[in-house]
Amino acid sequence: MKKKKKASRKLNHPSRSAAETLTFYTDLSQLKRQLEKLSGNQTKLEERMQDMEIHVNLLTRLLTTLCIEKFGMRVGVLKRLIKRIEKEAIRDSQILHLESLYKLPLHPEKKSQNNQGGTSAKNDPWEEIS
Repeated sequence: MKKKKKASRKLNHPSRSAAETLTFYTDLSQLKRQLEKLSGNQTKLEERMQDMEIHVNLLTRLLTTLCIEKFGMRVGVLKRLIKRIEKEAIRDSQILHLESLYKLPLHPEKKSQNNQGGTSAKNDPWEEIS
């Protein structure tokens, strides 16, 4: 007995394959253009950040000079003040970060109940910290 040959299936028509290839290359060229645009933006941002760093350094030098020469602060006092300000800034940024992470939508009913519960703005412990 002879085995019958199965008819081979054509998976892709030539015209369909050409259209898919053309679409692929079009998408690829668009991605290349977007990548070039992004890399250009990145270099501009790096330049701006470099400029900002220079300005911050100049302002820091100016402020240090003013504190020491014009206000008569001693270097040790200035260093302690800077360390305290750094700690406060870190604490404030951490608090802001946590607040943004755990920000929940407030319901008007619950907000009014919390105010009646005996906690007023004057007795708020967070006010003493900041």
